Amino acid sequence: MKFRNKFVSKRIGTKTLASLLAFGMALGSPMAVFADDGETAVVAENTVQAKKTDGSEVFVGVSDCVRGMMESGAVRLNDETGYLEDTSTGQKVDPETGERLTETPDVPDTPAIPDNPGNEETPETPEKPGTPETPENPEIPEAPEKPETPEKPDTPEKPETPEKPETPEKPNTPGTPETPEKPGTPENPDSPDSGKSDSKDPIQTPDTDKADSSEDRKDTKTDPIPGSEIDHTQEISKAEEADSQNESKTAVSNSELISRQQIVKQPEMVEDFRFWTVARKYAFARTAINVREEIPEAADGRADTSKEAKEAELEAAKKDAKELRSGFDIENQKYNTKKVKRTKTAKGVKKSTQIKLTGLNIFSSAKLKTEAPNQTNLKAGKRAEAARQAEKDLQKQKEEQAAKVTADLAAQQMEEKVRSVGTISQDGLLYILKEEDNGWLYVESGNVRGFVKASEIYTEDAAQELLDVYQTQARLEASKENKDYTGIEGTAKTAQALVEAKDNQAYTYLRATVNQTVADKEPALVSEQVDTDKKGILDIQEEKNADSRVVGTMTAGELCYILADEDSDWVYVESGDVRGFAEKKYLKSDAETKAQVTERGADAYSMAEENMDPEDNKALYYTLTSTKEGTPSGEIRQSMIEYASQFVGNPYVWGGTSLTNGADCSGFVQQIYKAYGYDLPRVAEDQSQYGIKIPVEDAQPGDLIFYAKNGYVYHVVMYAGDGKTIEAANEDVGIIYGTVYDKDAVWATRILDDNYTVAGGGIGEVNATQEMYGTDLGNFTITYYCACEICCNKADGITATGTPVIEGQTIAVDPSVIPYGTKVIIGGHVFTAEDCGGAIKKNHIDVYVNSHEEALALGVTNAEVYLVK
Repeated sequence: MKFRNKFVSKRIGTKTLASLLAFGMALGSPMAVFADDGETAVVAENTVQAKKTDGSEVFVGVSDCVRGMMESGAVRLNDETGYLEDTSTGQKVDPETGERLTETPDVPDTPAIPDNPGNEETPETPEKPGTPETPENPEIPEAPEKPETPEKPDTPEKPETPEKPETPEKPNTPGTPETPEKPGTPENPDSPDSGKSDSKDPIQTPDTDKADSSEDRKDTKTDPIPGSEIDHTQEISKAEEADSQNESKTAVSNSELISRQQIVKQPEMVEDFRFWTVARKYAFARTAINVREEIPEAADGRADTSKEAKEAELEAAKKDAKELRSGFDIENQKYNTKKVKRTKTAKGVKKSTQIKLTGLNIFSSAKLKTEAPNQTNLKAGKRAEAARQAEKDLQKQKEEQAAKVTADLAAQQMEEKVRSVGTISQDGLLYILKEEDNGWLYVESGNVRGFVKASEIYTEDAAQELLDVYQTQARLEASKENKDYTGIEGTAKTAQALVEAKDNQAYTYLRATVNQTVADKEPALVSEQVDTDKKGILDIQEEKNADSRVVGTMTAGELCYILADEDSDWVYVESGDVRGFAEKKYLKSDAETKAQVTERGADAYSMAEENMDPEDNKALYYTLTSTKEGTPSGEIRQSMIEYASQFVGNPYVWGGTSLTNGADCSGFVQQIYKAYGYDLPRVAEDQSQYGIKIPVEDAQPGDLIFYAKNGYVYHVVMYAGDGKTIEAANEDVGIIYGTVYDKDAVWATRILDDNYTVAGGGIGEVNATQEMYGTDLGNFTITYYCACEICCNKADGITATGTPVIEGQTIAVDPSVIPYGTKVIIGGHVFTAEDCGGAIKKNHIDVYVNSHEEALALGVTNAEVYLVK
């Protein structure tokens, strides 16, 4: 089972080097070429040399640019003459610049070379030897568009050349037959060549597969839909057709195209080990249930969602709520949020006296049994004995029931072959953090985190029935104790852990939690006395003893923060990304230290040095709290991949933008990003210039990767991680899962923002420029909320989109007024509409903050709201 969001591993070496090595192997290594005298062979390892075309007969090294032409099949080395030649026209090619000589060599067998299936002329003119006469694009040097080629009709008119069956009859170049009527696009075959001849996996370049069928080529005769994009091979054709009309442009290799771009090398993304707080989504156990460490194989957890089943669920929940209410005796209790009066009423005194007299009578009956039996006392004694026996019978029944439940849960664990990490009793409380496939839910209850079936719990209206009872009782209890109401935990039972959190693999499956994750900073400095017996080094231990592993080290004067156990001999500390236990006697954390750190600032101090990666540290999640909040970027990226995955299998439609009825490659990614609030250009070539360009090997899930051939961007895919893609491929296969086609992949673009505001990030900070202000939406009432029990006291929670709420980013809106994903400016700060609450109607916006105290302090305001352009 996959518990973490895996990131892309760095590839070693470069694709250019790999390609050159492959090419060198094809020619033989070492390579023999003619020396300057034309007779002696010169051996060069890992190099390619050829004669210059200036008549000097001198051998020079082939440039990287020209090597690229050789790799693509546009240029070949004539071992007999020592010259580089255009494989289509036979023209000599300068080994340094790639330029062709104006005269065309009369080499009759040049167009018949069978190992160049990507050559446009070879397959497309078996019956039409005159086709090469029409290349009107002399500006593309490596293409056969030079007018000199068609001027020499004797070369292609050789009947014996096209009659060779192996060349024309096996057009393993899928894109070759695509544009027989368009001689201006001879580079087209390169793309399908790459997808079919060079790759055994047709899914790697599904768009180029479209060229397999010559019947589909007739589509390229028509003009594309305005503002739209066509299939891969169609895109190449159209791009080259447009290029042929622009005499100022020349064909370039992919390496040249890449060299013209400003590609930014991104820092390696490190998976954040910290947790972040999300809104509560309540659920309650229908019966006693197990919390699993993982989802059992082939197990369906879906609940019946029919109207009849929902009604039955609601009735069952009402029955449970009635029993709870009776057990709490809510009807006979009252609570006062200000002060609880503890004076006894006359009725209360009378009742109390009766209870005391009854107890006295019971006591007396037991005593008088051996003295002077009295009929009245005997009856009282029998009644008391009967009551005690009834209580014993009830207790025995409960124990038997509990034993049966325990046995049933144990049997379930054995049957599912999945370890249980906790149990929840009937009507026990749990929070839904994520909905999985097949009805399984990732939940949190107390300190237990794992998976349950949707069919095992009450949700929505049914859950609200029990939530109302628990909230009422919790408020009564808080009122009696003159305390503030903080929630139902403690009143409602939570899960009992069967294994420790650090041994539960499901614990970090998702680092969202309903608990507070940002701790108050309690600074401490390493004392000078550590020098006496620690040689100046304070070890941060994995456990509360000096014999455990050392996860990090600190020296005198360095800063850490105490997160837990501050009154113990071993305190749990955090210093940078190091988290573990340190002996308190070596730390200074008094008022003077706190004042000093506050005055100088945390940046003035050094932090602990890591001895191991955080994820290898068993003490990492001793607490969920940290001095700063986690960033859920990985979860947002994963959410985008999951969203895109649901459209796999839907059709490919050239020029389409419908995720359900059909889209082409750029239309598909455009609509996926639109659902997350990003407006991308329509066609792949324009999309390739949008966002930050990064190397393909640095792509993260959700980033876009672009394919190009001979300098033309012809396809876009969405990266899904681990070398996989999700893409609108072609009309034959539609929207599919694919793999990255490294040969044509030129760069990736990063559009998603991984830099989220951390705790206390300043929702009032002005981060909108004047150019960002769009339409004034009007004046809105602004309130503030957090993810606590008080702000989120509904069973269905406040999260409407499934996106984790983030301070400085998330606002809750009425989606009929401001659609989800819309970015707006409030008070000069940019927010995103991500959630919705039941009370949010019309011109009302709730702004998310990390703590309830901050929400109360900010209160209610009014502000103008502007769209971000």
